[in-house]
Amino acid sequence: MKQILTILLFAFLDLAISGQELKNWKDGEGFNSVFQNLDTGSFKGSTNGVLFIQNANGVENILDFQGSYGHLKIIKDEEEVYDCSTKEYHGRTTSGLTDIRYQTYGLANSIGIKLSDQWFEISFIDGACDMVINGLSYYYKAERSTEYLILKVESELTLSNWQYIVQTEHTMEPNNVNDLKPKKKEIKILPNSTLVFAINRK
Repeated sequence: MKQILTILLFAFLDLAISGQELKNWKDGEGFNSVFQNLDTGSFKGSTNGVLFIQNANGVENILDFQGSYGHLKIIKDEEEVYDCSTKEYHGRTTSGLTDIRYQTYGLANSIGIKLSDQWFEISFIDGACDMVINGLSYYYKAERSTEYLILKVESELTLSNWQYIVQTEHTMEPNNVNDLKPKKKEIKILPNSTLVFAINRK
C-alpha cells in the first residue's frame, strides 16, 4: 500500500504541475495476456518496431528496434491491492542507447522512455489503477512458445520527466517542488509509432 500511495502522490503532483486533463486517459478494460495471472517471473524476448519522437527542443527523431533486447519482468504485489503483480516490459533500441519500459497493473498502464539518463513517462498506475492511456492501443496474440504484445500510438502522447525528478530530487519540503519546476521537460511520441514485444513463454 505504501508503494501505491507514493505513486499516487507522484501522479497528483504531475497532474498539478502539468495541468493534464482526463482526456489523456480512458477506462481500462483489462489485459488479455497469458502472463496476466502470474505473480512472479522473468521471461526473455525481443523488441521490434519504430518510435517517432519529438524531443524537448521540438526536433523529431526515430528510435528503431530490430529484434533487439526484450524482457518481461513480473513483480509480485505482496498486498494484491488491484492485481497480483506488475507486468513490466523492457526494450532497447537497435543502437543500445535508449531504453523503453511499458507496464500494466490492475486496469492501468504506463509507458516510459529513457533519454539522457532521465525517464520520460506517461502513467495512470495510481491509487485507483482503473484507467489506461488514451491514444495507445494494445493487442496480445499468443502462440505455443511466444506471446506478442503489439503497441500502436494512435494519437500524440506527451511524456514528462516530472516523476523522475520528483523521485530523485524531491526532499518532501513544499518549497522544493517549486524549485524543481524549471527542470521539467516533455517529449512526445508521435502517431503511427508501433512496438512489438515478442516474449518467450518458457
